[in-house]
Amino acid sequence: MTDDSFADGKPASIAPEGDVRRIGLALSGGGVRAATFHMGVLKRLAAQGLLERVSVVSTVSGGSLVTAAVVAEAGMKWPSSKDFLGKIYPAVRAKMTSGDLFSLEAIGWRGLLEFKIDLVRDRASVLARLLERNWGVSGALGDLPDAPHWLINTTCIETGKNWRFAKREMGDWTFGRHYAPDVPLSIAAAASAAVPYVIGAMRLPLPAAGWWETDPATGKQLRARAPSRKQVRLWDGGAYDNMGLEAITKPGKGLRHCDFLICSDASGPLGAPGRSPLAALFDGKLSSPRLFDVAGDQIRALRSRVLIADIASKTLDGVLLRMGNSVRTVDVKNDLTRPIGFYDRFQTDEQAARALQHPTDLRALSGPGFDGLARHGFEIADATLTTYVAAGFPTSHYWEDLS
Repeated sequence: MTDDSFADGKPASIAPEGDVRRIGLALSGGGVRAATFHMGVLKRLAAQGLLERVSVVSTVSGGSLVTAAVVAEAGMKWPSSKDFLGKIYPAVRAKMTSGDLFSLEAIGWRGLLEFKIDLVRDRASVLARLLERNWGVSGALGDLPDAPHWLINTTCIETGKNWRFAKREMGDWTFGRHYAPDVPLSIAAAASAAVPYVIGAMRLPLPAAGWWETDPATGKQLRARAPSRKQVRLWDGGAYDNMGLEAITKPGKGLRHCDFLICSDASGPLGAPGRSPLAALFDGKLSSPRLFDVAGDQIRALRSRVLIADIASKTLDGVLLRMGNSVRTVDVKNDLTRPIGFYDRFQTDEQAARALQHPTDLRALSGPGFDGLARHGFEIADATLTTYVAAGFPTSHYWEDLS
């Protein structure tokens, strides 16, 4: 099959005229690597004016951190496509390239004196404070916009379930749900990124009233209940589901809150065993115990297969964007043949593979490093989405024209 439709010099449309489908975004964990890849994906949507179509966002870890930065920079609003391209993207880029979010260097000597014992027993709260200070994340869950519906995913140690934060809800189906959460956005985002044993659990004090038992199948409120604990401990949402899919879709059940799903997966590959988690922290790396890495890799693989099977069977409408794939890889998987020289305008196979090898950490990127990872996200989003609708590709300078 040959597709020369890129030659008209216009960006391909993934939303034909008259299409009013609501877009759902699932933004995975993966530290700054994932956060930057997701910025490229958002930029691709903004380039076509599609951020206004987003109805639900489900985030984990790095996806939660960067969405918090975007929303905070936009004044606790979901940005328009125009504002994202002109204001939000360059502002968040500047923050992510100006200094580490969480490392010994970011904490510094003043931080050692300021945070003291919290660096030993409550590093998640330290991350929340650094998120406020370094990335400008302020406000509370109640200040979030009504649309899109943003679900911040964590893992509750006490129940082993997916604990979610949103504007008007927090909890899980086992513990119960509270419908007026008075929680700072920085706390919710930091809890979503609280890698086990490296950053450690976020301890969340709970209100004594206002908890409801809910039906796990329908989410309907059944009866009021007293909380079983005064606090819960929350780990990284990736300990339960690093792709953030469960809040939007369950196997064979279609989609919730949207009509078209874009799952942006920038999870890191399972590598060789490294240093202990606490030792890796001195290097600014977020390294889980090996058991967590192996289990997480298997869970992600299973969820990916189920999602792809549901898309193939038309159970749901959507795409999976995988970091590490090149534009050529997307074409090969879809049996597309391109003219000689077509791929000269995109990142090479080697560049795409290197992007996936970027460490999972919360350290600052160089300007070129950020641009390379973001461009990777942009190009994979464009290649996957336009192949999905068989509508062609943008011109060779489309990314540069937006930079």
